[in-house]
Amino acid sequence: MALIKRDRENFWMLNWLDEYMTGHKGFICGGCFKNIFNKEKVKDLDIFFENESDFDDAVQYFDSQTPGYDGDDVRDEKYHFHYENDNVKAYKHIETGVVIELCCKIFGKPEEILNKFDFTITKFAYYKEEVEDETGAVAKNQELPFETLEDEHFLEEIGIPETHIEYKILMDDAFFEHLHLKRIVIDKDIPFPMSTFERMLRYAKYGYFPCKETKMKIINALRDLTDEQVELSESLYDGMD
Repeated sequence: MALIKRDRENFWMLNWLDEYMTGHKGFICGGCFKNIFNKEKVKDLDIFFENESDFDDAVQYFDSQTPGYDGDDVRDEKYHFHYENDNVKAYKHIETGVVIELCCKIFGKPEEILNKFDFTITKFAYYKEEVEDETGAVAKNQELPFETLEDEHFLEEIGIPETHIEYKILMDDAFFEHLHLKRIVIDKDIPFPMSTFERMLRYAKYGYFPCKETKMKIINALRDLTDEQVELSESLYDGMD
């Protein structure tokens, strides 16, 4: 199984997520898409970042959207601070009640983050991509002084094309098949077997069950754990759903 990239045109059910993609460079990954395509209520969204700087910028943005920020109580706030731990900082959208979890345990591009997930039905990302207006090619990142970025003549002189933002999809090529079958499938190694085992039990409560190969992978991975590792039950997902 592999990750495939798609345009947003055929994914109109995701348009409402744009509300939570403004003001930062993060991208949404994980189990919320299972709920969206099953037409179930979405309680929270996990937002990941390429680096710590992007995470810090997002925290500053969401903080600025909360009541009392910078001593200002008469503004159109959109979020309340919800909770914080070592792995996430979370805000609750005032109008919808959706919880936004800004994740800081791991950083990377959408592909790198999805490759760290265990189940194929969680390997789905919704992200923004900067695209050249003329060619449609992905824009190359170039570090320029901020004051030059809005100078169209300067950008034209040095040969930097104008760009725009497009929303893209990255997902496991078996995402919809396994979602339809309610099948839990692991297609890579299991870095945290106890966590994966516990998550498998949680998913079983909602009618998702592992295939035979996945069962054997988890059993074999659990056999290799020490008693201490079992006790610690280290998890990529601590603090995240």
